[in-house]
Amino acid sequence: MIVFCEECGKRYRIDPGKIKGQSARVKCKACGHVITVARPEPPAPEAPVVPVSKTASSESAKSKAAGKAPQTEAAAKKPDDSVKEPALEKRKGKVRLGLTAKVFLTMLLVSLVPLIILGGVAYQQADTQIHLDREQLAGAIAEGLANHVDEWVDKNLRVLQALAEMPEIQSMNRLRQEPLLKAVHEAYPWMYLVFTVDPRGMNVARNDGNALRDYSDRQYYKDVMSGESMAWQTLIGKTSKKPAVVLAVPIKRGETRVGVMAEAMTIDDISKRIATWRQGQTGHAFLVDEKSKVVAHPNRAFTLKQANLSAHPLIAAANAGKTGLQYFSDKGTSYIGYTAKTRYGWILAVQQEEQEAFAVLRQIVLFGVILFGLTILAVFLIALFAGRALTRPINQLTDVAERISLGELDAEIRVKSKDEIGDLAGAVQRMADSIRLSIERLRRRRSS
Repeated sequence: MIVFCEECGKRYRIDPGKIKGQSARVKCKACGHVITVARPEPPAPEAPVVPVSKTASSESAKSKAAGKAPQTEAAAKKPDDSVKEPALEKRKGKVRLGLTAKVFLTMLLVSLVPLIILGGVAYQQADTQIHLDREQLAGAIAEGLANHVDEWVDKNLRVLQALAEMPEIQSMNRLRQEPLLKAVHEAYPWMYLVFTVDPRGMNVARNDGNALRDYSDRQYYKDVMSGESMAWQTLIGKTSKKPAVVLAVPIKRGETRVGVMAEAMTIDDISKRIATWRQGQTGHAFLVDEKSKVVAHPNRAFTLKQANLSAHPLIAAANAGKTGLQYFSDKGTSYIGYTAKTRYGWILAVQQEEQEAFAVLRQIVLFGVILFGLTILAVFLIALFAGRALTRPINQLTDVAERISLGELDAEIRVKSKDEIGDLAGAVQRMADSIRLSIERLRRRRSS
């Protein structure tokens, strides 16, 4: 049993078996007050349960003998409020969030709201920068390849123009022209055929020594003789079976056009440069002429048959005057592409699947989702442990307070924390001690 000093409130635990007689006197070690401890009385035996019918008949007989009216059944069953034990009402209320859930939600809001805002801003900036980088890269590649084509054509065109201005060529004499044409072929091996044509379209001289032919049906001959400063035609060489380009310029004497100077050359250099360019797994480039026929393409079959790509989204847009960056879909796949026109009307296109082009952006999104998930997990674990650390002593104090309300004043509080909850535990303990002291004083007054 637990007793308290009536003067200072210090608590002592006493074994009732050591009390000899009806009471014992104990001196308080704190203030010296003498505490009288009464030996607790053994609990009274319970009254035997008597059947209702017999009790009722017995009471009725006694009442008649004493001249009293018997009690009614309702009066007999009426409970006695004076001996009613205090009962703890069960808590009935709406479902409410516990302290752990509130801590979790608070930490979630505090940590995730800034994270979401920061992640959104970072994603937007990354998306803008990655798109800009990809667009600039595609433009630089397309423009660079287009410039390479222009330089290649210009280089060969300058050789042809210089050749057309030589007196031997202007003479339109086969014997004078052929040695010079053979020398040009030896100096520039990719020019597999160098030849001249007179105003009627008949072949005058050629470097390969083959029989002279009629070229009057060739479009480049017609264009040059009609006043063009240069003309060209893409074709598949009958001898080489490779893509080739024929360039033609006028042969003049003063202002008079006396013939056509032409060269047929393979475009292996351009084809290798363009057809072998790759970006990742899906990025590639291709070149078409002014009639949308393939000049160079990664798919060699397209090149050999000079496939017409006028229906390709990039080529169709370029023919409509929309060069530059394009986003398009082909056979259900989304692409990013870029087109650039050469000075001679050819179209250079580069394209790549969007999924591959912006793979870095998807990795950033995936990293953000993983970070978001790990943050939620960390917040949950921290909130779980923090909530339990808070709710455990509170639940203990609640249990002790309910026991005290039922009259168990010696209920022990085992909360040892040094924070506000510890202060609350001390206050509850002091309240229980004060109640006990008040009851002891009341008993002493009544006994006196």
